[in-house]
Amino acid sequence: MHNPTPEGRPASRAEDQQLHPRRPGLVLALVLAAMGAGSALAIWMHAPTEAAYVGYLQVAAKPITAGRDARIAKVLVQEGQLVEAGAPLFVLSDARLESDRALAERTVQRLDAELSQAQARAVVELQWRLDELDQDIFESRLKSAKYLQEKLAHEVERIARKELLKEFDNPFRQKTVQGQIRQIGQDERSIVDEKARVDTMLKVHESENAIEVAAAQIEMCDSRVAEMEKLKAELPDKVRLSMGIHVAEARLAEAQDALQQLEESQAELTLRAELPGTIGAMTLQPGDAVTATEPLVEILDADHRYLIVHVRSTDIDQFAKGTELDLEFPNSVHRLGRVVKTSTKAVPAAAEAGACSISQLAVHLEPAGKIWPEVPYGTTIKVRPED
Repeated sequence: MHNPTPEGRPASRAEDQQLHPRRPGLVLALVLAAMGAGSALAIWMHAPTEAAYVGYLQVAAKPITAGRDARIAKVLVQEGQLVEAGAPLFVLSDARLESDRALAERTVQRLDAELSQAQARAVVELQWRLDELDQDIFESRLKSAKYLQEKLAHEVERIARKELLKEFDNPFRQKTVQGQIRQIGQDERSIVDEKARVDTMLKVHESENAIEVAAAQIEMCDSRVAEMEKLKAELPDKVRLSMGIHVAEARLAEAQDALQQLEESQAELTLRAELPGTIGAMTLQPGDAVTATEPLVEILDADHRYLIVHVRSTDIDQFAKGTELDLEFPNSVHRLGRVVKTSTKAVPAAAEAGACSISQLAVHLEPAGKIWPEVPYGTTIKVRPED
């Protein structure tokens, strides 16, 4: 029976060394590489998130709208132009408004012509009526003067007759031949000229009646003159009313008011800047149609700039309201920004394939400390939150 020799063991060790050679350098390199990778992973996982956030510079903008469906007639500004409040920006063209205004102008012209014609007719009618009234007044006053003269004559005659009656009672007056005839049953003192006395008394009454008639006629003439004078004063309004001038004036005033409103609306076709600033992107050209609510251009307020940063909802606690953050502008210019507000609604963020989607919140930052450098709006700004 063959027994293994002691030389067999060394041979077996040599075979093992050939199968598993010893390489201490390689093992050490692998160990160091593993440790470096782990450290790098740990550093990456614990590195601050400063490079993860980028903000976009924004400026406050005031959109300018047409306020009506129209077309651009004129563009009075250019993109990037500085304007003051009230500066004209656009002139709109509204075909319907222009048509209504032209119709209103023609209406005003027509009604004004009709009013002028009515006023001319009224002047002729009034003058004719006034001439008639003046003639009637003249004749009435002439009659009144004639009646006054007759009244005065009758008054004089009455006075004379009354004086004559007194003479009949005078015992010393010279009697007429008829008065000297003796009457039966009467003495010498009772011999009077009864016929003459009666005639005188009748003429006195006749004069008094004539005076009353003349006074009545004078009163009638004066009343007639007063009525015609009153009519003369009222005649202009009566003639204007009869000629329809009041109606024509009212219609003209109404048409003028409508025209004025259309002119004010047309003045509104010139769109003006509501605040000073810079004209934003300009895409409209004369002839372009616009709607009432369509923004035509934005006026950028360069004095009111801010930053919008989209932050993962998991890191929102680093962007609390009032927190001041370091901002890096182009050319490594650093400034501060203060968190003013955060959107109340989160939106899903774009996720890589196979990764979980994380929502984001929009954070609004405004300047804090030194003035931000002048850079175009829309520029990306690095935002570094505190650790």
